[in-house]
Amino acid sequence: MKFDFSLEPVLKVRKHEEKIQKQKLAEKLSQKKIIAKKKQELKEKLQAHLGTADSKDFHNLHDLKRHRRYINSIHKEVEKLNGNLRIVENAIEQQRDKLAEVHKKRHIMEKIKEEEHELFLEKLSRQQRKMMDEIATQSYSK
Repeated sequence: MKFDFSLEPVLKVRKHEEKIQKQKLAEKLSQKKIIAKKKQELKEKLQAHLGTADSKDFHNLHDLKRHRRYINSIHKEVEKLNGNLRIVENAIEQQRDKLAEVHKKRHIMEKIKEEEHELFLEKLSRQQRKMMDEIATQSYSK
């Protein structure tokens, strides 16, 4: 006698959903990593330009304005990346919540499977005891 879980297809679907949610979370985490790396590179670039601005002699006002516009553009890019980072962090939190929910559903299905398996084992054990009792009764009555 073999154990067959009646809700096995549902359990497979739950496992697949969990796998998909893990992939989505990993994708969002990689996006966050990329944005953080770009932000760090821009900050280093900004520090380098600010450090050389003090020692640099600007020959005219036009050079100074151009330098200032460049620094402002870097600041704007950093702010844009900060906004993107916040959006991605919110998406990560949502994906984590979804993953937790899907994991909980899968875990529930596995618990049901375990309970059904235990009931199956108990039934099998009862059948074996009953058969052994019948054999013992037949042996005794002869």
